Amino acid sequence: MLARSIVSGVVSVPMDFCLGLERTFQDLDLSDGGRRIQLRNMHDDIRVGRAVYTAFKNKNEIAKIVKIIIDDSLQYLPEPVLRKIYDKLIGSATSMTSRTATQLTLSSYLGSKVVSGVMLSFMSRVALRGLTGGLTGGVIAQGVISRACEASRRLQMQNPELWRKLRVNDYDMLYFMFEEPLQNFIKMGEMLRKNPSASRELINAIENY
Repeated sequence: MLARSIVSGVVSVPMDFCLGLERTFQDLDLSDGGRRIQLRNMHDDIRVGRAVYTAFKNKNEIAKIVKIIIDDSLQYLPEPVLRKIYDKLIGSATSMTSRTATQLTLSSYLGSKVVSGVMLSFMSRVALRGLTGGLTGGVIAQGVISRACEASRRLQMQNPELWRKLRVNDYDMLYFMFEEPLQNFIKMGEMLRKNPSASRELINAIENY
């Protein structure tokens, strides 16, 4: 994951540079959006800064974000499917009695399995963007902030409930870092929100695994 994240970071540098130029013009009040966009960007900059500072200060915050995203996907699973996944991954001998306990334990278990990889991805991407950002006067860093903000607004449109959960601690500004490593969970949640009957396919997949 570290290697892939570095490659991804290099590939996205031209995109980040273009987005950074656009955002720089916005910050200088030289865009069509005028003062309104400038003020929005200033507010977003503060939120991104707080989120990144919190994540670097306490690595447990990364685990919290992962668990929130996974838990959001699991909540759309019918209880029989949730228990089948639990039994498959953790074992039926320790099966919980309530759905809430089962979901919480499962999201924590799954979260712990991916959080170390996400941390590597997060740290390497931020480090790479910081280096290249410094070499180009911060324009690429501006592009990264722009992508963070776009991802937050996209999430607000696609999944308002998850966005509100993340928004409380500015976690929505780090959501773009987790879209790729957690894409399977995100897609599963989206599929079940739009088509609850699709849970039957998951049952068949689990039974045939």
